[in-house]
Amino acid sequence: MNTQQAKLLSLPDLLTKLGHQPARTLKAGKELWYCSPFRNELEPSFHTSFLGGKWIWNDFGDTGGNVLEFVMRYYNTDVSGALAQLDHLMGSPLQQSRSATSLPTKEPIVSASPLDEQQTLSLETVRPLSVDSSKGRALIHYLTHQRGIDPMLAAKYLLEVQYRNQLTGKTYFAVGINNETKGYEIRNAYFKSSLGRKGVSFIEGKKKGHIAVFEGFMDFLAALTYYQSSDLAMFQELVQGDVLIMNSAAFYQRTSELLRAGSYTKVALYLDNDTTGHKVRDLIQEQFPPYTTDYSKLYKDYKDFNEFLLAQLTDRSSTRSKG
Repeated sequence: MNTQQAKLLSLPDLLTKLGHQPARTLKAGKELWYCSPFRNELEPSFHTSFLGGKWIWNDFGDTGGNVLEFVMRYYNTDVSGALAQLDHLMGSPLQQSRSATSLPTKEPIVSASPLDEQQTLSLETVRPLSVDSSKGRALIHYLTHQRGIDPMLAAKYLLEVQYRNQLTGKTYFAVGINNETKGYEIRNAYFKSSLGRKGVSFIEGKKKGHIAVFEGFMDFLAALTYYQSSDLAMFQELVQGDVLIMNSAAFYQRTSELLRAGSYTKVALYLDNDTTGHKVRDLIQEQFPPYTTDYSKLYKDYKDFNEFLLAQLTDRSSTRSKG
């Protein structure tokens, strides 16, 4: 795929394959509004429009451009990297069933079932994450070297997910965690998405009454990794209590339902330090004022717990090298 072919792709189709569905559809499907794919938010601020035979996008909290520029921004990569991602997601130009000249269908390409044959990305196999396979070792290398996650903790909570791009026939591997809708949130060094329907992930602990709330599973694992070496009491609290991973701030209502149903006496919030994270934090604290504790102050100078953990590990490495 070259740059001109990339610019002619349908951005709504691409967003669907990345797990993003429009919140509003206007102008007979020629203008679609989304919660921004670049951050967690509750109100849609990102929109794409079909103008001059091409799809363009604009994000009120960011920037705008064509399909290729969107992929470069989404994956924080250059032109060649963006083209490689598009080949991964959309297939070769001959395999693309639709171009920018067609409007999005009413039915989403990504269906409710992770095994639906109409999906572009389909689930192949799922097994526990382990160093016993070459793919497992590569994924653990990604977690430890790029995310700073303790490999033993990762192996306890994550899965090794193999998935296929139905257009290209190629298979890929990612770490993942399942959610309550029987879908999977997946990540690897080059890709982040969902297989099947998105939903919250719930990890039931042995100690009742306590729950910790995170926006993403990487932040949960980052907190475990950090507390394991700095505060064993907090580490045990996370390991023994319930954990709710929102997977998107858009699931605030579902999060509130689960918190209310659990009759918790302590709700520990580890949300992102951005506008959306603070808004969700405030809403939860208003609903459960006697029981809620905000732990984002620990990483107040960072976007999230994983970013904070990586900074701590870098500082420790620098200190050891100086010593």
